[in-house]
Formats: sequence, C-alpha cells, structure tokens
Amino acid sequence: MTEIPHDSPREMPSELGSGGPVLRSFAFAAVLSADREAIGRLRHGLVDLLRASGLGYLADDFALGAQELMANAVVHGCRVHDVTIAVSVSCDGQRIRFKVQDPSDEQPRVRAAADEEMSGRGMLIVEAFADRWGVETPSDGTGKSVWMEMSCTAASGREAA
Repeated sequence: MTEIPHDSPREMPSELGSGGPVLRSFAFAAVLSADREAIGRLRHGLVDLLRASGLGYLADDFALGAQELMANAVVHGCRVHDVTIAVSVSCDGQRIRFKVQDPSDEQPRVRAAADEEMSGRGMLIVEAFADRWGVETPSDGTGKSVWMEMSCTAASGREAA
C-alpha cells in the first residue's frame, strides 16, 4: 500500500474541539456508472453531506480531491464500456476518508504535467488537499481502491489563525 503523508493547513471553526458543535459520524457507499456525468452529481452530494455533518469548512477541498479520484477511476481505471465504480465516504469524527474502487490494476501516480497539457494533474490535486492517500487491493483481488483522508479535528493543527 502506498501512503503519502501531507500536511496542509485548512481553516477550521474555532469552536470545534473546544466544547462547541460535535461532528456527526457517518458512512455512505454507492456504485455508480463509470461516466463523467456521475462524478459531478456525487461531488455536489458530497459537499451537501459534509456541510450537514458539520464539516463545511473542508467540504470544497475534500470534494475536489474526491472528484479527482473518481475522474482517475473513470478515465484510467474503466477503459471498458459498461463498467461501474464503487465509492465510499466515512467519517468517525476524527478523520474523513473517501475511497473509489475500479476494475484496473494500474496504479495512480503523481506526475508533473507540462503547461500545455490539458490533463494529468489529478493526483497532484489529491496530494495537495489530502493528509494521506494510498492504494489497496480489494479483498476479492480484482482492481484497486484508491483512497484519501483528511483530519477533521482541532487537534490536527487546522485551527483558524
């Protein structure tokens, strides 16, 4: 499993971790058609879910990283027509995790795209926003799951300046 730690400051409401609102734990999973249109719909739903769960301060960053993981799965992991991707998001009140599974064994890679290239920056975006990300082989041995995590606690050093 590849794990790349990354610290990125994010503004957090000062009342979190100080007796203020408690973050709601949640889990969500879905199987989607491997098409680009599904990505936008899920991203909007993810932002709504995070805001409703008290995580509005990181909803846009998290959803952008999730969108890039889904786009990579659709473009690179699902080159066969009529396939699906499985996505899940979970939060335990400390960390929020997004995972996407596709049928390909091809590993994602962080690369520096040339200025004139229109694509190729997805994993750079994930690396910039996620605290950690990695790749797992699903229990059935088919394809891969690419995941990212962000901390959602004041103890993570993300308190507002």
